[in-house]
Amino acid sequence: MKGKKNTKGRNGKFRSRLDRDMVPSELPQLQDQLSTGITLRFCTTGIGGSTSASVTFQNLLDAWFIAGSATTAYQLFDFVRVRRVTVRAVSGANSGGSTVTVGVEYPGLVAGGNAGGKQASNSQMGISKNAYVSLVPDRMSAAAFWQPSSGDVAFVVRSTDENNSICLGTIIDVELSYKNSADVNPAALQSAIAGASSGNLYFGGIDGGRLAATWARSVFVPRL
Repeated sequence: MKGKKNTKGRNGKFRSRLDRDMVPSELPQLQDQLSTGITLRFCTTGIGGSTSASVTFQNLLDAWFIAGSATTAYQLFDFVRVRRVTVRAVSGANSGGSTVTVGVEYPGLVAGGNAGGKQASNSQMGISKNAYVSLVPDRMSAAAFWQPSSGDVAFVVRSTDENNSICLGTIIDVELSYKNSADVNPAALQSAIAGASSGNLYFGGIDGGRLAATWARSVFVPRL
């Protein structure tokens, strides 16, 4: 029929949505928080001689930060949750032996925490293939839910040869989701920094340590 308004198809749906959004009493809801996902990559250094590292929620929030001055810095986000942790290692010149074992654990023996103690490990001999393990947290565990900065352990990563020495150069990928909140003041980093440029973004070590004193350094730059 001549003059009939087109209310069908993609154009009709778009017009209907546009008309609705232009009504002052029916404005769409907006989310006033920033939330993002990222995979952080780290490489073991052997500092401290330990074959494992316990990574806290504070460490994860300290792993991506903004400098306030040359010696002060603050966490970019207020909450974090873990989606997956993947560890890869290969025996080589930096390793004391021919066998490499890697592992990931989401500890369950934490007071007030809900977790099943989920863990996995893998071993490989020689340099022809990586030792590889990839693990997601239990759906109802603390690591899988949004967590504020705290000293509670999110997960444990391990990398060792048969002589119980750390395998240097182990690659650790940590898949995370970050979120901020207007109700939380930005938290200062756990460890002191030096030589930062005010306003710049930096990446830190997996355990909250600085570049020269961390169990596993970030491979991203700039880093401190």
